[in-house]
Amino acid sequence: MKRREAVAGLASVGLLGGGVALWRSTSVTPEPSDATEETDDDDASDEPQFELETIDAGESEAGTIPVPTDGVLLLNFTSPSCGTCQRLMPHLEDAVATLNESYADVLTVVSVTAPFSEDDLREWWAEHDADWSLGSDPRGRLSTRYRITGYPVLAAIDSDGELRWDDDGVVETNVIVRNLEPILEEALEATDTIDAADNEDDSQAVGDDADGDNTDDDPDDEFADDDPDDEPAEETAT
Repeated sequence: MKRREAVAGLASVGLLGGGVALWRSTSVTPEPSDATEETDDDDASDEPQFELETIDAGESEAGTIPVPTDGVLLLNFTSPSCGTCQRLMPHLEDAVATLNESYADVLTVVSVTAPFSEDDLREWWAEHDADWSLGSDPRGRLSTRYRITGYPVLAAIDSDGELRWDDDGVVETNVIVRNLEPILEEALEATDTIDAADNEDDSQAVGDDADGDNTDDDPDDEFADDDPDDEPAEETAT
């Protein structure tokens, strides 16, 4: 996994000190006990998940986005006061539009901002054509977790919470698309596999129900059509 080192001496790159959104932990890691216990390496609870609160600004709606998501989460660490961040935005907007043509079901984009008032952020966000969510990281948990030390930075996180790709500065549209496509393709294939398995289970359930419905002949009704009151009348001698 690529780790971000601090970029020093660049006036256009700011240090991340936080943001305006709030984090809420959705899973709790238990306190270590004195006794040594075996743990499952595949236990997802080892990696706490968070919900990032988003801001009502432009196309961004107030709400929460889980980190990680079920697909691929593209984080854009940015700041309204960062000139390089502004130059990145058109490239990012074009890249997202291109990727959404094929991967909209598995791609989530969030711009994570430096600490500014919500009014300032709304005014700044209105200057762009971004159709994704705007949130931020007030205590630096997200940037610390993925070792993000400046902006602008793009970071792609998969459904396991792993950093799959990152880059900084003004990243060209074709570079963003080229690096994200294989990650998104992998996520799309995983989703298709899950959907196919679900459909197979549904088909099996329907088949089982149909088999049960075919048992219409009740053995107790073998003579159900024979009305005991309809015994043949005795012939009258003539």
